[in-house]
Order: sequence, then C-alpha cells, then structure tokens
Amino acid sequence: MLTNYLKIALRNLLRQKGYSLLNVAGLAVGLACAFLITVWIQDEVRYDRFHESGDRLYRVMRHVYSGDEIRTSNSVTFNIAHALEEAYPEVEDVTVVTQPVTLVMKRGELAIYEWGLYAGPQFFDMFSWNLVQGDPAEVLRDPTSIVISTSLAQKYFGSDWRQHAVGGTISDPVYDLGDFTVTGVFEDVPNNSSLQFDFVLPIEVFVRQNEWLHSWMNSGIRIFVRTHEDADGSALSEKITDIQNEYIEGFRSDIFLQPYVDQRLYSNFRDGMLAGGMIDYLRIFGVVAIMIVLIASINFMNLATARSMRRAREIGVRKAIGAGRRSLASQFLGESALLVFVAFILAVGLVFAVLPAFNGLTEKDIAIADLGVSTLLVFAGIGVLTALLAGSYPALYLSSFDPVGILRGTFRLSGGSVRLRRVLVVFQFAMSILLIVGTITVYRQIQYIHSKNLGLDRENVISLFMHGDMPEQFDTVKEELLRRPGIAHVTSTSTNPLNVGGNTHSVLWRGKDPDAQISMSIITANFDFLDVMKIELAAGRDFDPAFGTDSVNYIINERALEVMGFERPLGERLSFWGDSGTIVGVAKDFHMTSLYNEIEPTIIRLRPEQALNLYVRTEPGQISQALASLEGIYTTFAPGHPFEPQFLDDDFREMYRSETVIGSLAGIFTGIALFIACLGLFGLASFTAQQRTKEIGVRKVLGATVGGLASLLSRDFIALVMIAFVLAAPPAYILARGWLGNFEYRTEMGPGIFVLTGTLVIVIAVATVGYQSVRAALADPVKCLRYE
Repeated sequence: MLTNYLKIALRNLLRQKGYSLLNVAGLAVGLACAFLITVWIQDEVRYDRFHESGDRLYRVMRHVYSGDEIRTSNSVTFNIAHALEEAYPEVEDVTVVTQPVTLVMKRGELAIYEWGLYAGPQFFDMFSWNLVQGDPAEVLRDPTSIVISTSLAQKYFGSDWRQHAVGGTISDPVYDLGDFTVTGVFEDVPNNSSLQFDFVLPIEVFVRQNEWLHSWMNSGIRIFVRTHEDADGSALSEKITDIQNEYIEGFRSDIFLQPYVDQRLYSNFRDGMLAGGMIDYLRIFGVVAIMIVLIASINFMNLATARSMRRAREIGVRKAIGAGRRSLASQFLGESALLVFVAFILAVGLVFAVLPAFNGLTEKDIAIADLGVSTLLVFAGIGVLTALLAGSYPALYLSSFDPVGILRGTFRLSGGSVRLRRVLVVFQFAMSILLIVGTITVYRQIQYIHSKNLGLDRENVISLFMHGDMPEQFDTVKEELLRRPGIAHVTSTSTNPLNVGGNTHSVLWRGKDPDAQISMSIITANFDFLDVMKIELAAGRDFDPAFGTDSVNYIINERALEVMGFERPLGERLSFWGDSGTIVGVAKDFHMTSLYNEIEPTIIRLRPEQALNLYVRTEPGQISQALASLEGIYTTFAPGHPFEPQFLDDDFREMYRSETVIGSLAGIFTGIALFIACLGLFGLASFTAQQRTKEIGVRKVLGATVGGLASLLSRDFIALVMIAFVLAAPPAYILARGWLGNFEYRTEMGPGIFVLTGTLVIVIAVATVGYQSVRAALADPVKCLRYE
C-alpha cells in the first residue's frame, strides 16, 4: 500500500509541475532561511561556553551612581581582586585582566604590532585556553614570561616552532620592557570567545608601570572569579556589593558578579537593571525564522486547498469503493511529507552553498563540519514540523469531501475553504509587512548614526600611536608635519575622542553639592585638539601656547556647564586628581561614546606629555599625500616601528558593526519572506484565473476590456493585502519604537515608513497578481468558452 501511495503522489506531483515547483521553491527557500538563522543563533549562544569551569566563572561588574543615573561597567578597581581572594571563602581563584593592548613584538628583523592582554597568574588555570605547551599554573608566574598563540609561534619561530618557541625570546622595543621568554603556547582563541588575544603578559609588568592601579578611586581593570563547586554565585554577588564602598568617599560603586557565559548575550544595563543585549536580536531572528516557515507553509496550504477540485473525483471514487477518511488523510499527508522532504534536501544544499557568503556577511567562521549532528537534528525537527503544519489541514480537508456530491457532479468548494485561504493570505502578508517595517527602521537608524552631526568631524582624520622619539620631540614632529603636503592640523590625545573611557567623580567646583555624585569624562589632549576634531567653541578660547598657564586650565563642554550651573563659567575654578585650574573655554557638546548613551559632562585638560596618540587632519581630497607625509616623518622619528595608521571614521563604523550586520540580515530575510509570500500569491492568482476561464470568455464576448478584466481578477487580492497592512501597522509601530528606545539618539518613526511600506507591498502584489490577470484577460475567448 505504501508503494501505491508513493506512486500516486509522484504522479500527481509530476502531473502538476507548476504547482509542485512553486511549493518546493517556496518551502526550500523558507527552510534554508530558517536553517541559516538557526546556525547563526547557535553560534551566538555557544559564545564563551567552551570553558570547563564555565558554570563557576563570573566577571566582576559595578554599578556607579552618578546624579540620577546608574551606569554599569566591567571596568573595576584593581584592589577588588585582593579583597575577593582574602575575605570570601566561596572564591576559589581570581584573575585580573587588562583591557586589550597592542604592542610591537620584535624577534630578529621581524617587528609587528600584536594584540594581547596582561593577566594574572591564574589566567590559564581558570580558563580553558588549551595550552599546547606549558603548565597552566606556572606560565605567567615569572614577570619576564610571555605566552603566545600558535599563530604567533609560527610567525616568529617558523614551522618547527614546537622545538624552538618555548624558551625563545621576544622583545618589546616600544616601552623598553626588555626581553620576554616564551613559557607557553596556546591554540588560537576561538572566534566564539568574548576575550580575544594573541599573547598574554604577566599582570605584574602592567602594575609596575601604572601606580594608579592601587587607588580604590580608580578603575580600568577587568576581574574574573571562579567559585568553589558548592558555592552559590548569586549569594556571593549580594555579599560583595559594598566591597569598594568601604574604601571610598564621595560616590557609590556597587559591585556584583555576572555569569561569564552571559556576557555576550546579556551585556546591556540601564539604570542598574539588566536591559538585554545580543539576546534581543537572537529572539527577534528566532521569530523571523518562525515567520518565514509559516509564510512558506501557508503557501502550501493555500495552493493545496485551492486545487482540491482537481482531486475531488479521485477522492469520490476511492471513497465509493471503501477508502476510509483516515487512509485518505494519511495518503495526502504522505504526499505533503514527500514535497517537504524534497524541499528539505534542497534547503540543506542551499545552506551549504551560501554558508561562505553568510560567514562573510555576519563576520563569522562557521564551517560545515561545525554544524554537527545536533544542528542537523534541529534542521530535521524544523522539517518535520513544517510537514505537519503544511500538510495536516489539506489532508484533513481533502479527506472530508462528500463522495455522493462528487459523483453526482454537484460538489462545490465550501465557503469556509475560500475564507480560510483569504485569512491565510492576510496573515502571511501581515507578517511580511512587520518584517519590512522593522528592516526599514533598522536601516534608517543606521543611516541616522552615520549621518548624525556628532559635534566633531570624524572625516579626514588619521590616528597613529607615537613611538620612538616622537613623544619627546612632538613639537618638532608637528612642525615637520605641517610643512608637508596634505596636512591641515596636528594634535595628540590620550584617548580616542569617539570612545572616551576615563572619568572621575572627584571634580570639585564652587557651589557643588557635597552629596552629589557626578561623573565627569576626562580628555587629556595637546594644543589644537579642537581644530583637528573641528569642535566648536560656545564661549571662551582654545588652549594657546602663548598662555603659559594653560597646563592648569580647562575646557568644559556644554553638558558640564549645565551640571555645574555657572552663568559665567569663564574664570571659574575646578579641581580634581590633585590639580586645580581655571575654565578658559566652553566647547559645544560632542559625542564621545556610543549613541546608545547620552552626552556626558566632559573636561578637556592640557597634558602634552600624557597624550601619546597622534591625530592628523588632512586637507580634503589629499588623503594619499597626507599618508605619504605622515609615513616619512614616522620612519624618521620612529625607525624600526611598523607604520599602521587608522582612520577615525573607520573607528566610528566599528562601534556599530553589529547593528550594520543585523540590518543586512534583516533586509535579506525580509526580502526572502516577501518573495515566498509572492510565490503563493502568484500561484493563487494563477489558479483563480484558471477557475474563472469560462467566465472570462463570456465577459470578453459581451465586450469586457482587458483592463477591466485584469482589475476584476486583481482587486480581491489587492484588498487582502491592504487589510494585512491595516492589521500589521499598529504592532509594527510598537515593536519598532521599542527597538529605537535602546538609543538615546534615534531617528523618528514618522508616517513615511508606513507610506513606503504600504506602497511597496501593494506594488509588489499588483505586479505579482497583475501578470496572471492580464495573461488571462488576453486569452482567446473562443478557447475560454471551450474550456472543460
């Protein structure tokens, strides 16, 4: 019997090639999208989960109270590490890790910038970094040691690095740190790790260079904790809340623990509360995958029920000779399963074919071998659910036909079937409209970010860390650069002006409330900082070498002026970090962090000796000349150091890389969802035109025009699409507004988005249905009247 069912199914599919092609194409593309989204979600969920002690690893975080705000950061005070080790028995190990650093690594003639960390001696023992050579508990004990990746080992010690790397030396010619002896080699850090590095140096080296670490008032270090197996991490997190508050005055900093495996997915905090993170995008795209599969399944159900008249006589005959409803339903469900199986195979093939391009788009490195049995089982589960979802209703519907009416020729499709098809069309286009509104919103926000006036000009600005004699001879370097073609202004700072990390609560001014906890961002800069960044002054002046006292003077931004409350700020005194000076200028507000955050009160201070990042503004259209000039000066004052300039505009784009990727994915999957929906609409329009062939012939004989007939055949479908738009617009608006609420500075949700979406959907629907309608209207009326 199964063989017979299979033969019947294959004959029906081959007899109705167009119907089969539409269903297989829609299902295959829909399933492929769902599979790709599943792979992407799985890769994101696997972040940081390869560590053996992962369930006992935590990162130390802090909530800092600043005025009416609570700001959350993973940058904490160095002394907390010792306090955790000494006072809390629940803690098994603690390690301290710096923010990522770039150092020039030199061996022989090879000198290259490398990316790495300073870390505590427990670093390799706590985490599973897979040491190929070396003892995890010992590799960072010696302050002259260095642990490198296999890539660096091959780069510096050649193909036989296993014999020569450990015990070999690598030097740092920039900071004069001397020679480091390689004590271990680790496998390259996986891409799904939040910590990325190619070398690790002992934290002791960093501590010797930075005395500020020992103050409870200063932050800038990351701390990770491993608890004992029987310890309760949540309880420990509550116990350590005031570990820093006991040693500081003037502001409040509450410490807590976050599970290490949560840092990728749950990274956003707002006013001291967890506000999501990457997990929000995973949920969104999980829903997108479900919506795409539903749209493809709806196509299947619509086309199957619409073409049920083709199977009516077969059903009537089979019921008359004794076939039961269960056997008929099983047969039709089997036919659906066969179709879904073919689509499933094609979908898996599509995934393998487009995976390299998908990796390039999402900046991942997912290999086919990484998919594994579990991923294929997920794929199979999606396929089975799709088969049941898409095939169950047509099977039950077709098997319910009355054989008497069929054989007498009086059988007609029920009105309920037609209404259901209309509801399903409305539903799938409503989902498509939701996706379109979301995609347009993301695109507009990304465009808003890239075009927003930041208060500074990030175009035509080159940055470079100063090496060799450049810091000590900065005035000469600047003078030489300004003589070269393509260069307009030169300055230096201690930090990237788009990502200012330094701040303090210790600023004092006349009239400040002694109980107020106000965080101020600090930019340490050289002369001409405002000119290079094109930051405008609202009052006062810039730092000027003609004023010998500017080294103790300050420039504040408008937000800081608002906080301080001065009516006449020029000449007012400020003091912090043991220094006191006078406000000489007020800069207009500019963004120094992400647009997710508000502009912060900011103080710019003049400290040329601490400003080691060179920034050069080029003349418009003369980037190549400026780069050549900069390279010539760099090789003169820093011979032997690699020349690796960066562009401020590239730094800005990097800040919003994830949003750009999300926007691209949303656009692609929305386009595919709309394509699948239109496939179904095309099939239904074709079937409707076929069903009304005789009616079209009669109308043409009676004088109906092609335009009138096309309008007659199209208007029902266009009405359904318009109903879908009316139903989808309110939830689309609410969801889009909710996503935009994550940004402090965002585009507006105006009516233009919905006008564009409605117009786009209607035009696509008209084009899809109109082709079939015009084709039917142009048919020869004689052939139409001979139909059947």
